[in-house]
Amino acid sequence: MPANRIAGTALVSLLVGAVLIWPGAPQAADAAEQREGGQSAKAVELASWQPPADMRSVPFSLGTTSPTFRVWGGGDGQRFFFDEALPALVARTLVVDEFDPRGELAWIFTGEHGGFTVTVKSQQAELVQRFYDSPAFNEIAGKKPGRYPQWSAQPATVAFTGKLQAVTVTLDAKFGLSVSLNGREVLQQPCWLDVSRHQLRWRNADSGAAVRGKLLSPEAVAAKVEVNPAAKHQEMIGFGGIASPTAYVQLSSEGRRLWWQMLKQYNLLIQREYPNGQRLNEAMDNWDRLADAVPHYYGDNFPNGEISDFAYIKTLRGLGGKVWFEFWALPPWVGDDVEKYADAMVRYCQVSKEKAGAPPEVVGVQNEVKQTAEQFQKMTLTLRRKLDAAGFESVRIHMSDDGRLRGGIGRAEAFRSSPKVWAAIDYAASHMYDYQQFFTNPDGFDPMLLKWSEAIGDKPFLSTELCINTGQYQLPTYRTALAMGQLYHKNLVLTDAAAICYCWLLVNVEQPSFGWTRTLCVPDTANGFVPKASSHQLRVFGAYSRRIREGMTRVEAKTGGDDLLVSAFDGGSAGRTVVLLNRSTRPRKVAVVWPGAKFNTVELADPYHPNEAAPAAGEVSVEPGAVVTLTSVALNGDEAANR
Repeated sequence: MPANRIAGTALVSLLVGAVLIWPGAPQAADAAEQREGGQSAKAVELASWQPPADMRSVPFSLGTTSPTFRVWGGGDGQRFFFDEALPALVARTLVVDEFDPRGELAWIFTGEHGGFTVTVKSQQAELVQRFYDSPAFNEIAGKKPGRYPQWSAQPATVAFTGKLQAVTVTLDAKFGLSVSLNGREVLQQPCWLDVSRHQLRWRNADSGAAVRGKLLSPEAVAAKVEVNPAAKHQEMIGFGGIASPTAYVQLSSEGRRLWWQMLKQYNLLIQREYPNGQRLNEAMDNWDRLADAVPHYYGDNFPNGEISDFAYIKTLRGLGGKVWFEFWALPPWVGDDVEKYADAMVRYCQVSKEKAGAPPEVVGVQNEVKQTAEQFQKMTLTLRRKLDAAGFESVRIHMSDDGRLRGGIGRAEAFRSSPKVWAAIDYAASHMYDYQQFFTNPDGFDPMLLKWSEAIGDKPFLSTELCINTGQYQLPTYRTALAMGQLYHKNLVLTDAAAICYCWLLVNVEQPSFGWTRTLCVPDTANGFVPKASSHQLRVFGAYSRRIREGMTRVEAKTGGDDLLVSAFDGGSAGRTVVLLNRSTRPRKVAVVWPGAKFNTVELADPYHPNEAAPAAGEVSVEPGAVVTLTSVALNGDEAANR
């Protein structure tokens, strides 16, 4: 169905992605068992199975003695509800002690936007994903509206022989959803959904059929983190992104007070400018004239303007904030004239000093625009010369940043081809939008990151723009935020990033999908024009930004295994921070060994907790998919700053 027929659906991106990625049926676990029309070409023979050790157990039983309920919109059947809030990443097993093949057992997983169901009946298992957050799904399903909107994707089925002893469902950090029978994976699909609850439905009990067994969930396993404070890496500068002035102006007085409080608490104190370029006049006196903001559109939203706000910057500086400035599109009257280009850059520094109290700490050569190596080299040297001549010797320069790391590597090589130019560059810089190609295999991006580190040598690195802009992944789910969390870890540990900026901090959106992953916050127009988190992205970014402060040094931290991602930061008397990201489906009980370090606070980011703080005590529990920050660094104040 054409995409315009489902406009307004909250998970249009997910649905379109599903249609494009699923070629009529999910992939089989084994090449010899490819499905035709969603059905396994040959039955899977089940081997005998033994339950794994270290599992928690909850019994269940459904049959003739259980009451049958009529669920409006869910049909008749007996139900068993498991009393747990599922973690972000899921591994659960139903041990089947008794199963009458005359009955049908459905294992139903539900989340905010959709869910999936695994159904087992006589010698067959089925997996289907369901989407139910928009009435548009009724039209897609081609049915009369039911008790609630719902559309189900094409089911995948597999036939099996042998005695069924166990059904396992796994939802992993690589956007994978799999079903295993007796420990053998038989169905696998990509899945972007978060699920939080699960239940069983049993049908045909009137025939005397019954099912009995228990639910297994993994116990926590011990892990040890050893920190070596003598092995020092990069010194941190901070975190931030772009706050659009045309979005900020929408906020109420209370909204602005809350915005400054949020910025400070989340330590998002780097404002990366998206300045007036195409509409900058030759007199250069309209840098912050709101009416001259260049419209920057996402879909049919109202525009976020390319403009500066020096009053905003002045307030930010009062909180200890910093500014990075660079042109994207150059003013038309600049053209290829590097002298005019450098004059415009210097003029911005002068106006910023006059109106905001200081020039930007860092200026970039140019953002994402392709130039020849020769042109970039001329721009760099001319910029350095004119900044120094104007008295801005303290203003640092970062190289032009590419939208993708692969292109950034090429740019670094172009800058390094001239030793004089490379010496004039203070920071390497790049975006990493090509990481989105590795969401189903995050570690596959590591060779590119290591190649980048090799390309820039010992030049400090500013990770200038990270976010998700691929339609397939523009979703409000926690698991998309967790995918980005792995990238923050990799930036800090593999590329020694001294600062990380999300693309947008605040954007004005009407169509919510453009806010879910492109920006951390949006104006909440339904609740008095105050700022709110656009999705789970803020809490995962905040797991790093809130307690890693300027001047802290990353130090070596080691742990066994690849699924517990650990980074450690030493701030001396200001405190210490360790960030733990568990990307496995098993809980971890982590002991952190850091000689001389004492921690007083643990912060939790997961689908249910937006950086919730609690006193630290002994070992740290990290649930599957959670990001836990263990720290003795004080939160960066919660006092309000008024515009």
